[in-house]
Amino acid sequence: MQPAFDRTDWSVLSALLRTAQREGWRVEFAPDHILLSSRRAAEGVIILPAALVRHARGSGWQAVIRTGEIALRHPAVRQAVTLRLGA
Repeated sequence: MQPAFDRTDWSVLSALLRTAQREGWRVEFAPDHILLSSRRAAEGVIILPAALVRHARGSGWQAVIRTGEIALRHPAVRQAVTLRLGA
């Protein structure tokens, strides 16, 4: 039997990832988390994800700002989502 917190509300996660792709973020999947990174980070350009974070917070995601990244967590999504701001 799986604990209830192991379930994911795929509509919440999907909406965030679709918004990220529309905003030009690259989506990479790992077994325990999802990484969003800017396609232009390799060029030395730091993209601030204002629209993406605004969407996330409006949808119930909690954001923790760290040096060079923003970690997003949602109570209905078991995967952690990390926005990498630089290269």
